[in-house]
Formats: sequence, structure tokens, C-alpha cells
Amino acid sequence: MKPKLKRLKRGHRDDGEQRRERGLDEIFSDDEELDAPHDIDRQFSRPDHHRMDEFADFIEEDDLEDDEERQRHQEEMEVARPRERGFVGGSEATGLDKDALDDMEAIFGNGEDYDWALALEDDAEAREAGDTHLELKDVFEPSQLSEKLLTDEDNQIRWADEPERFQIDRMPYKNLQITDDQFKEEARWITSLIWPKKQLPGDLQAPFTRAIGKVLEFFVVDEVEVPYVFQHRKDYLIHARRTRARPDPNNLDQEEFEVKAEKLLNQDDLWRILELDLKFRALIDKRNVLERTYDNLKLAGNIEDKIVEDMLPMAATMEELQDVQDYVYFQYTAEIKDLAATNPDVKEKRRPGGKSSIFDRIRKGKAYNLVKAYGITPNQVAQNALREGRKQYGEDFASTPIDYADSLTTDSEFSTGEQVLLAARQMFAEELFMNPRMRKHFRMSYYMMGVVNCQRTDKGLRKIDEQHPYYELKYLKNQTFGDIASKPEIFLKMLKAEEEGLIEVKVSLQNEQEFRKQLFAEFATDNFSELADAWNDERQKVLDLAFPKLEKVITKGVKESMRTECQDSILKICREEYSRKLDQAPYKPQGMVLGTIPRVLALSNGNGDPNRDAVCWAWVEEDGRVLEHCKFDNLSRDERAREAFVELVQRRKPDVLGIGGFSVETHKLITSLQSLVEEKV
Repeated sequence: MKPKLKRLKRGHRDDGEQRRERGLDEIFSDDEELDAPHDIDRQFSRPDHHRMDEFADFIEEDDLEDDEERQRHQEEMEVARPRERGFVGGSEATGLDKDALDDMEAIFGNGEDYDWALALEDDAEAREAGDTHLELKDVFEPSQLSEKLLTDEDNQIRWADEPERFQIDRMPYKNLQITDDQFKEEARWITSLIWPKKQLPGDLQAPFTRAIGKVLEFFVVDEVEVPYVFQHRKDYLIHARRTRARPDPNNLDQEEFEVKAEKLLNQDDLWRILELDLKFRALIDKRNVLERTYDNLKLAGNIEDKIVEDMLPMAATMEELQDVQDYVYFQYTAEIKDLAATNPDVKEKRRPGGKSSIFDRIRKGKAYNLVKAYGITPNQVAQNALREGRKQYGEDFASTPIDYADSLTTDSEFSTGEQVLLAARQMFAEELFMNPRMRKHFRMSYYMMGVVNCQRTDKGLRKIDEQHPYYELKYLKNQTFGDIASKPEIFLKMLKAEEEGLIEVKVSLQNEQEFRKQLFAEFATDNFSELADAWNDERQKVLDLAFPKLEKVITKGVKESMRTECQDSILKICREEYSRKLDQAPYKPQGMVLGTIPRVLALSNGNGDPNRDAVCWAWVEEDGRVLEHCKFDNLSRDERAREAFVELVQRRKPDVLGIGGFSVETHKLITSLQSLVEEKV
């Protein structure tokens, strides 16, 4: 009967259980007759209803006829067992006295020895079932977090006590440490870029450099931005000069000295300095990498290259640093490859097509003797072109180029004299192409004598007509860099049309033939003989190979530099125009002194659709408070709305009407209100 008692306590009696109880009542009704029901009732009503019954097992097995019922019974027993825990161990349920229970507990324990294991299990289940700490990145997509500025990087920017612009722009160089010498070098470097455009007296160059250094200190050390420096550090942007005044006999109170102040830097200059500071950081970062690479080469291979030692400290642009890097990786390919295998700081740079390995084999083979026989090195040719030092003259070899090439043939590499001659010619041309001084000479010449030409493509010939926005570029020729500087938008349109495949933008020299002739004069000898003519012909072929390579790399860099300069010019024009519109005094009411705050009636028609967008208005008092606001349905056509507008103006008497909107319909609203104001006076 014990299972029935448990079900009574849980309140889960169903129809089948009730029928089984009625059947049991009928079984025992013959023996106990009238007393049995009362005994059963008393048994159910007693508090101590956990006494074992002699028929409990029998009834339990008889009731649970199927597996499903047995499983449900087992679950109910597990649920109900904790309620009976205090009674099962009682003396009445076990039939033992207190002394026997104490002995049994001493032998077997009280069941609490393994409570620690149960507690650990409960804790683990609680952790699995409990709420875990969720972060935003566990719920939202990375793109959503990035759009809402909620990534870990955005949080670091919020927590850092530094302007956001500085943190974002300097993030690529956050590990770069600028020394005091480099800081002074930066001030001189920025001065060299800004000073030519300032048109200030020459004696102000030193104060100008000091002012730039102080501004850099504000940006880098104090971490303040351009508006703050311009508004609160103006004393450092001005240079005051004291000059002795001419004595005036009629003015006894005349000052002995006159103070004249010169404004050195304006707000545009400060933005330019901030931009150049980032470029200088990139320059120093790249230069430090090159210096480490060259120092490793010196330590590993005892290499000392005069070209690198001269050109690396003088490199003032990223293009010049790239020239030095290309030269180092071309000249010392094998050494850098061996060094990269042992030093992780040195990275091997592979050239496409395996050309570096070909030139490296030529450099190590017998064919390189023919390169030396040209009588002058590529670096000496470049020095002659740049007019650096005394002119270096070449010497002609004792035999003709082909005869000497025949003596340098090998079975493994170059089996004929023509192959040796071609290899030496390509090697010398490549050394000219990689020489930093030669690239510098070409770059300077293109900046001084370069012109830009537009050549239409077949696609452009079909698409560009008189109504096309690129029509003015279709046959544009001989545009100098000065012309482009005066109209920077023209060059940007050229590059845009080139991206669309409509034209080709080519940068060339105005007098290319004269330039080639002058370059050959720095390479050839002045001797008059058949031998000298043969070697000069060979030198001319070398220049013919090197010139297209130099022209291609230099014109590409010149176009990118011009793109950057034109974009900066356009941005400067936009900033100046925007500042001009913002930097305006408030409207001066009629009959009032300058500075009097006007009363404003502001109106806006939104997108300008009369059928959808009403004309909203707001009345603003002198103290800036909005006291009244409402809307007109159609102020241009509705007479009732126009009369309401007239009543509002006569009631409030504004000093000025402010009208805004998002479409050209706003101009129609302005015209309509102008006519209405004039009509009503």
C-alpha cells in the first residue's frame, strides 16, 4: 500500500489507480466486513503513515504490470524519496532501538562522508544550467559591431586619454619610437616642404623652423589637436621682431623700439603639419627597417656600400627610400637570402620571373668582366648626370666588345660571344635601372620638364561625344605640371577616365631627345677611333635598354605623387570654402549694432514634395529658446497657409527668416516667400 500513499501525497491519482483501490477494497471486504474500511481510513489519516505493510510488495508488483508503468513509478519514487529521508532512518521504520542505530551509524556512517562529491556535482550542474557571461561579440556579427563602433579596438580608443584622430592615424606606427635627433630632423623636413610656399622673408626661416618644432611638440607630446593649438597657442605661431625706432624730435614720449609681429603659421599650415607628421613616421619606419637590414649585411658579410651609406640618410621621400631598397635587394640577393634563413628580421624579396637569380649568376660568372670593361660604373654615370663632384670619364677597353666577349664564353652558361655580350649589356642596363642616383636624376627631370598627354582609346573614341563629361580630355595635350597645379580637378578627371578605359594618361619629357643625348654624353668617351666607336655603340645600346625601364617606373611614381597632391589641393579648397561659410557673424538686425542677436523664424520644407512634406517652422527668441513651432501644409499655393504665415510674421516680428531644405524645391519656397514679404511689406 506504500505506493498508493505516495501518490496521495503527490496528488497524482488517476482513474486507473482509483479503480485498483476499489478492487482492493472488495478483496478485503469479506474478512473485515465493516471494520476494514474504517481501518483503511484510519491508516490514511494517521500522521505516521510510513509503517511497512506486509502486502506492500505484493500490491506493488501486482499494480505495475507494464514497463511504462514501472518506469513512471520509479521516477515518482525518486522524486518522493527526499521527503521520506527523515522517516526511513527512524526507529519505527527500521524496528531498531536508539543504541542499535548508533552502532549501525558508527559502522556504516551516516551517509555524509561523500557530501563533498555531491556538492561538486551540484556546482557543476549549476554552472551548466546557470546563465553564462555573454559578451557583445557572442551575440552580434563582427560587421554589426564594427558599424556601431563596439569592437575591442573601439573600446581601447574610448579608454585611452588621447584624441581619437591621433590614435587611428598613428595606429600603424604605435611601436615606433622617435628619438630627439629624429624629432629635430622632422621639423627641418617639414620646413623644407612648407617654407617654399609661404613667401616669407628669408631671415624668418629659423623662427619658422622653431615654430614648426613647437607645434609638433603640441601634437606629439601634449596630444592636443589643431583647433586647440590655433586658438590657445597663438603666441607660438607668431614671431615678434624688435627694431630700433627712428628718433622723432617732436615726440618726446616715443618708444625706443618698435615691435613688428609676423604671422608664421595659419590653421591650414597646422593641418598640413599634422598630415606631414604621419608621413614622416612612415618614412622613419621604413628607413629603420632598411638600416637594420644593411647593418645585418655588414655584420654577416663584411659589406660596405658607399651608395647605400650616402643615399639612405639623404632619402627624403618614400620614393627615394624605395629606390635604395630596390638597389640593396638587387645588389645583395644571395647575401640577403642566406641572412633571411638565420635572421627572422630580414625578409627575402623575390623578383617576378626569377630575374634576380639570372643577374646573380651573371655577377658571379665570367660575363661580368665585360660589364667592367665598359670603362665606367653605373653609379659614376649617375653622378655625372646629377653633377655631383668632378666628372668621371670612361676608358675604352683594349679590344672590341665582341672580341672580348668571345674570350669569356663558357660551356655551362654562355657558349657564344653574342650571348656574353647580350648578358653584359642587360646586366649594365639593370644596374643603371636600379641605381638610386639615376632614378633621382630621372625623377627630377620629369618634375621639371614633364608634360601630360591624353590619348583616347578605341572605347573612348566611341563613347566620348560632345555631351560626355570627359569631352574636354579627349584630345588634351602638353599639360605642364604648372597647368595641373592651377586646375587639380582636371588631372583627377584624367585618372578617372583612364580607370574607365576611355583614355590613356601619359607623362613624358618635353625634350626627350635632348635628354637622351645629354645622358649619353655622360656615359660615352671622347676618343676618336674605331675601338672607341665600337664601345660607344655598345654603351648606346645599354641606354636604349635602360631608358624604357626607368621611364616606366618614374612616370608611374610621378602620376601617383601628382594624384596625391591634386587630392590634397581639392581637399584644401573644400575646407576653405566650408570654413568660409561657417565663419560668419550673425545677422545684424536693421537699426541695431553689430553683434545684436536676431530673432529668427526658421522654416524647412524637407524633401520639397508639396503632397507629402509640410513646411515646418520654429520661432527662436534672442536668448536661443524655441518658443513656438508648427507647420504649414502648402505655403506656396494654399492661400490660408499664406495668410497664416502673414499673421505669424506680424505677430512675432522676426528680424530674419531662415529657410532650409534638401532639394531644389527649397529655392522655389524662397522665391515664394520673398514675393510674399515684398507684397505685405
